[in-house]
Amino acid sequence: MILSSWPLPEPGGWVGLVNRARTEQEVAAIRHSIRRGQPHGSESWGKRTARALGLESTLRPRGRPRTATARA
Repeated sequence: MILSSWPLPEPGGWVGLVNRARTEQEVAAIRHSIRRGQPHGSESWGKRTARALGLESTLRPRGRPRTATARA
């Protein structure tokens, strides 16, 4: 059930694309994106989208950055 009209022309075959079986790798990538709240897609698209939506922090590793160790 579509709740509103598409803002762009409807992509051909989108129902089949959405309903197709996913590999374990694809499922893991989708779950990672959901857990982190980050855009899911190609790396370049994800970076552009994160920047546009203010989600850059979701692309960085969690926690504080490691400190550089002093070399003797």
